[in-house]
Amino acid sequence: MRLDNVPILALLRENMGFNAERQRVIADNVANANTPGFTPQDLDENAFMSALSREIGQAQAGGRNLELRTTQANHIPGNSGGGGTRTYATSNSPDSETTVNGNSVVVEEQMVRAQETRMRYESALSLYQKSIGLLRVAIRRPGG
Repeated sequence: MRLDNVPILALLRENMGFNAERQRVIADNVANANTPGFTPQDLDENAFMSALSREIGQAQAGGRNLELRTTQANHIPGNSGGGGTRTYATSNSPDSETTVNGNSVVVEEQMVRAQETRMRYESALSLYQKSIGLLRVAIRRPGG
C-alpha cells in the first residue's frame, strides 16, 4: 500500500494544505493593513470541514479510500494524483473595525487568526509524523 492511499494521512495532508493556504491569506491581509479600501479575505473553514466530514462518512460506509469530487460549480476541485496543488476559494471577511480610508483589517484580529491556524497546522503535522512512525514500526521485521 502506498502512503498516499492511507486515509488518515490523506486527511491530515488536506488539513495541512488548508491551513497553509489560510496562513497565506492571513499574511496577505496583514500586508494590506494600510491599503485604502482593502477588505480582508479568509477561507470558509466550515465548508471545508463539512465537506471533509461527508467524505469521511461515505468512505467509512463504503469501505473505500477518500476521494474528493465536485458536485456543484462552486465546489473546490479535488486532485486525483496526489501531486497537484489544491486551491481554496476566499471570501470577504471584514474585521470588527473599518478605518476612515475604508480599510477593514485589524492587525490584532489577523494575528489571532494566524496563531490559531499555526496551532492547527502543527497539530495535524504532529499527528502525521506520529502516524508515519507507527507505520514504520508496523513494517519493521520482527526482532529487527
